[in-house]
This record gives sequence, structure tokens and C-alpha cells, in this order.
Amino acid sequence: MSRGASRGTDIVLTLMALTALAMLLPAAVGFTLREHEAARAFLYSGLLLGALTALTYLANRARAASNRRLSHPFFILSAAYLVLPPVMAIPLLDAVPKLGAVDAWFEMLSAFTTTGASVLDADTARSVHLWRALVGWMGGLFVLVYVTAILAPMHLGGFEMLRQRNNGQSSPHRLNSATLSQQGDAAMGSDALHRLRQQIAVIAPVYAGGTLVLWMALSIAGNPPLVALVVAMSALSTSGIIDNSAAMPLAGAGELLVALALLLALSRSFWPSGALTGSQRLQGRRIELRMAAVVLAGILLVFALDRATGLRELTPPSLLPELWSVLFNAVSFLTTAGFVSQHTDLQSGFFAGPAGIVLLGLAMIGGGVATTAGGIKLMRIFALMWQAKHEVAHLLYPSSVGGDGPHLRALRRDGAFAAWLFVMVFLFSLAVVMGALTVLGLTLEDALIFAVAALSTTGPLVQVAASEPLFWTVLGDGEKLVLGFAMMLGRLEFLLLLSALWPRA
Repeated sequence: MSRGASRGTDIVLTLMALTALAMLLPAAVGFTLREHEAARAFLYSGLLLGALTALTYLANRARAASNRRLSHPFFILSAAYLVLPPVMAIPLLDAVPKLGAVDAWFEMLSAFTTTGASVLDADTARSVHLWRALVGWMGGLFVLVYVTAILAPMHLGGFEMLRQRNNGQSSPHRLNSATLSQQGDAAMGSDALHRLRQQIAVIAPVYAGGTLVLWMALSIAGNPPLVALVVAMSALSTSGIIDNSAAMPLAGAGELLVALALLLALSRSFWPSGALTGSQRLQGRRIELRMAAVVLAGILLVFALDRATGLRELTPPSLLPELWSVLFNAVSFLTTAGFVSQHTDLQSGFFAGPAGIVLLGLAMIGGGVATTAGGIKLMRIFALMWQAKHEVAHLLYPSSVGGDGPHLRALRRDGAFAAWLFVMVFLFSLAVVMGALTVLGLTLEDALIFAVAALSTTGPLVQVAASEPLFWTVLGDGEKLVLGFAMMLGRLEFLLLLSALWPRA
């Protein structure tokens, strides 16, 4: 008997119940906006899902799980991403009649993984766009909670970078087959549900409060309340979901407010969590913000050199808006949100044409570890660069001794090892997804862009990274299934996959 698998069922059923409750919001908004067909779809689907969840809970509350291997956190979290998107897609089938089952599933999976890839038309009901943003918002909260409650005890999800420090000595939690398997068992132990409830109680009020503050600020700046709500939920969750993905429809200081909200995705230390000590939070914040500053400074330097060469004519009054658009887009894609500034010229601007590859690189780097952002993450990039710096120094001065202090020394050893392992699995996954897409008929360049967008959970990337804009709507069902799997893999921890597949030593 496995209580871990039983607790996994409880987790999935709880998420289904919350999803049923969340459907009441777009239903209420739909009735207010006189979108009666869409409102009824959400209302009936919520009631049906609530009844189904209650019946399933009653039928399984006394049943003991029998497969101990399936109690691993990877399978439980995978079950959440496999079960919830089809359930969330039920109202879309009625609210958007011309939407097929695969498209509805893809839309909801994209939202729940905070990817933001959309196959909907521009004339879709506004309550449906609100539902997309709400699903993305719930997906962001789900990431923040399960990373802290389930992955932190395993020293994964980015915590292998923040916690492997023991007075400068190698961590006893070095990654290997035995410790990963044992930590997986411990993560779903008797206190797993208690940790989840505890982290929800700590994180959810801050997450919801930040969304409320941003919503009010965007409304005060002159944006319609519904647009402000959608953008606020999308910014906090870094899902990048808006009604029109081609430009940011924000008035006043809206883009500045969104940029400030996106900064929260640069470091986990901005969010409340009992998984980190005060020194770990401070050290992690310094490293990640410093790394982000270096990346953004490099982008601005390239922009300055581009302007100095005079390759494109630009009048002084338009210099400041383009400078802001470059900075905003860099922050947006570094945090894998994918918002595009309304001042961006996609035909002849700084990121136009082949230069869009810069945004692809930013999305692959990603934001802070254990945040809603996807990608490889800033801390891992820093660990690899810092280790490379010392390797080069040893080649020049073989007898040199590093004096980085206990935190950075441990990050160079165990942290660099974990980061390198993560990068290798990421690149291997990227190669597999690209291979599958090329077999299905995409060109190599298009396959690369779609694969990076899915694995880094940056849906809007496909419209700005290529020489010509790409669209998710042109993909066939086979490509959507492959990319949907890539989105799940990109949202789940890659090292968590290894801990599930690695045999116990």
C-alpha cells in the first residue's frame, strides 16, 4: 500500500474542486457582458465538474493505493498536468463551438503551464480570455506552491542551487540515484499534504494581493477593468496571456507597472517561503539580480552600438520609446512572460528579423529558480559561468586558490554539477522535440523556435523570434500533441524526471 499515491489522488481532486469553483468567475463576467452562451458553458461545466469531483472523492476515500512507484512526486505532478487541462477545456468546447477537442486541450494546457500559446481567434468572447488568464494565474500559483512544498524536501526545483551550502563543504545531498529516489519517497511522506496546505496559506495571500494591487494600479492608469485584470493575472504568473498577443494594449504607465511586476520572477527570495533561511534568500537574490542586470546591460550595450553605427535612421524623439521597448521586451522574455511592448516595431525595429534570436536566447536563460518563470534559470547560468571562470584561472595559474567564500565555493561544486546536469537534459529534450517536429513536417528553424517556446513556457516567442511571424494556429494536431508534452516537461523539473527514472542504487 502506498499512502503517497493516495495523497496524490487527494491533490488532484483538490485541484479539480478549485477549478470547478474558478469557473464561476468567467460565468459571472459573461452574464455581465451579455455573453450568455459562454457564461452558461462555464456555469454548467463548473457545476458538472464539482459534482464529478465530489463523487470521485467519495468513491476513493477508503481505497488504498497499490503502486508504490507511482507515488513519486514526478508522476503525481504529471497527473495534475494531464488531468486538469482536459477538464478545464470542457467549457471551451461549448463557448467556442468551432474549437476542436485537441485545440481546446492545447489552449488550456498552454495556459496552465503559463506558456500563453493560443489558437483562439481575435473575436473570441472576452469571458473566454478571462478564463485563459485565470487558468494561467492558477498555474503560476500551483508552481510556487508545489516547488516549495514538494520539490524543496528533495533539493530540486532550483533549491539544489540555493541549499547546497554547508560552511563551504560539499553538500550531503549531492545528486545521485540513491538520494534522489529516497528524497522522492520523503517528499510525499506523511506531512506532504500538511506542507502543501502550509505553503498555500503563506504564498496565496501574497500572490493574490500582488495581483489585486497590480489590477488596481492598471485600472487607475486608464485601462479597462477587465483588460487590467487579465494583464495583472498574466504578469504575476508570467503567462503572457492578453486578448491580442501582437502588442500590449495598455494605457498610461501600464507597461511600467507590468515590468515592475515581472521583476518578481527574477528571484524566489521575493516570495515568502519557509524553505530558505535569511542568508540563503539574500545570497540568492544578489546572485540572480546581478546576473539579470548583466544580461540586460548586455542587451542595452548592443542597442547602443547598433544606434552608433547608424544602420537605421532614427530621429531623437523616437529614441526613448525604442530604448524603453528594448528594455521592456528583454525583461519580459527573460522572465518568459512574452509580453511585447506597444512601441516595438516588428518589421524594422531592434528585434526585427534575425535579431529576434536574441529574444529566443533570453527565454532559454529564464528567470529566477523556483519561480513562475521557465527556462534554464539565472542561478544555473551563473553557477556554470562562475565555475568556468575558475577553470580558466586554474589553467593560467595552476596553484591559485579561490577565495569566494563558503556560499560561492559550494555553488561552484555541487551547484555547477546540478546546473550542468539540468542543461544537458534541457538540450537533450530540445533535440528530441525538434526531431519530432521536423518529422511531422516543420522546417528546422521553425521547429527550433516552437520547441524553445514550449520548453521555456514562452508562447508569444514564436511571433517575434523568426524572420517572419509564426502562429500556433497553423500547427496540426500531431505538432500540438508534441509541443503540449514539451510544455509539461518544461514546467516540471527536469531533474525530477531523472529522479523518477533513475533506478535506486
